[in-house]
Amino acid sequence: MKLSDYLKSIDHLDERMEKAVIIAGYEKMFGEHYRLPQEQFADLMELPLPKLRRVIHEMKKAID
Repeated sequence: MKLSDYLKSIDHLDERMEKAVIIAGYEKMFGEHYRLPQEQFADLMELPLPKLRRVIHEMKKAID
């Protein structure tokens, strides 16, 4: 791995961690019945952060 690749992966670490925390919060709020399949988790992780927040908000509204 080149240094530039390593630095690029570290650069996006904060955003990936924040996305994972948002998704985990959703799953924890609604329990095991609403656990996301791995494919959906991967798809959500690809979304930009603002869009991910909107999608999770809509998912919560649909369950409530």
